[in-house]
Formats: sequence, C-alpha cells, structure tokens
Amino acid sequence: MKKLKYTFTLVVLFYSCLCFAQFNTLTPTVPKKSKNSKVSEKSNIEEPLQQKKVKKSWKQFLNITTKSDLKNEVDSLKMLIKEYSSVKDVRINEFEKLKDSLILLTKNKLEVRKETSKKKNVFATYDFVDEPAASFSKIVMPLKNKITITSSYGTRTHPIFGTKKTHNGIDLKASYENVYSVMDGIITATGWDSKGGGNFIKVKHFNRFETSYMHLSEMYYRAGEIVKAGFVIGKSGNTGNSTGPHLHFSVKEFGQNINPSHFLNDLIKVNNLIATYNE
Repeated sequence: MKKLKYTFTLVVLFYSCLCFAQFNTLTPTVPKKSKNSKVSEKSNIEEPLQQKKVKKSWKQFLNITTKSDLKNEVDSLKMLIKEYSSVKDVRINEFEKLKDSLILLTKNKLEVRKETSKKKNVFATYDFVDEPAASFSKIVMPLKNKITITSSYGTRTHPIFGTKKTHNGIDLKASYENVYSVMDGIITATGWDSKGGGNFIKVKHFNRFETSYMHLSEMYYRAGEIVKAGFVIGKSGNTGNSTGPHLHFSVKEFGQNINPSHFLNDLIKVNNLIATYNE
C-alpha cells in the first residue's frame, strides 16, 4: 500500500512538473520598466478616459434640449438685452447733450444778433438836436436891417477931400444901430483910427479872414477877447472923417483886401445852404 502511494505521488509530481514547464514556456517576458514606459502607460490609461469624455450623452445624441440649456440661453439673451439697453441709454444721453449744445449755440447767436441790431438801432434812432431860438447861427450879417451900400469898394472921389482915393471897404447905411460879428473869431484890435476911421474893432476868423468895423459910436470888446457869430460888438456912429452916421465894413483874406460885397454874398449862399439842409 505504501508503494502504491509513493508511486501515485511520484506520478502526480511528474505530471505537475510537465504542466508547470509548459506554462512557463507560454508566459511572455516582461520588459524592464523605464520612465518612458510609465509615460506610455499613463497615456494609455488617459486615452480611454478622453474617449469616455468625447462620448455623447444620450440626450445630445437624440438632440433633446434640457431645462438647464434653456436657462443658459435665456440668461445669455438677458445679458445681451441689458448690454444693448445700456449702450442705447449712452447714445440717447449723447444725443440729448448734442441737442442741448446746439440749442444753446443757436440761442447765443440769436442774442448776439439782437444785441448788434439793438446797437444799430441806437445809432439809427438819433434825431437832430433842435437849437434854441435865442442861439446865434454860424453866419450873420453885420447889421440887422437890410444891407444897403452907400459907397462901394474900389477907387472913388473922397466925399470930404474931393480927391480920388482907393476905398478898401464898403459904407453901409446904419444910424446908431447894433453891429454884429459876422462869424466866430477873436478880437485882434480896438481903438481910434488916426487915418479917419474913428472908433474901430477888428476880428480875426479861422486864421484866414479879418473883418473891420469903423466909425463906431460905441465898442463893447477889447483885444484878445473871443466872440461868436451874432455877438453885438459895437454900435454904428459918425466918428472920424464921416459926413453922417454909417458903418464902414472891410475884409482881408490872408492879409489882402477883398471886396466885402462878394464876401457877404458868399456868406449868404452858405447860410442858405445850411438852412436848406436843416429843413
């Protein structure tokens, strides 16, 4: 019995050895692990994970929209509307500012035009100043009454001496009447004329003309005093070499004797022009 057991045991061991040897031959050789091999293993491990991620869900595969997807789309639309409304508000504010600036600019221009028109109207609304009745004109005649010449300018026979002599003025009919300055001026000389003129007054006008008034009975101004046109400077008389009361009136222009009749006629023309212009 013991021999049978030992033989059976040996047979079993023999067959087990044979089986182990066969399996040993089929077992593949395991390569040595390196760093690169670890990376490859990791990549091999990750690839199936990525493949798992890429896999579509059944809802996506069937093209079914979920509530969460709808909510996300609605939220995105709300954000877009909010952004658009904010941009719209900014544009509206900019437009209102531009509108206000244009209105203000137009208003300023209108005010400037009104001010300029007012200034123009100020100059346009002025009227001529009415001179009082008592004021004197710029040009008057030496006598108030009508001018009547009794002895003209030029060569004549002297009424007292009976000889021919140059008469450097004109004799005007005047019987102790007021004598007037014909224009504005300054008294240059007054006194007694030893050559027969009697009491006299001389007036300088605008550094051009000089008028002389002789045979006066009264004199009211002295040399250096200023007179205006129409001022009474004396009174006609019969002083000096004279046959009766009258006014001797003579005129010099730039120191040279001129015809007083022409001078007075020129004054009358100017006076008439002034009167016509004032009308």
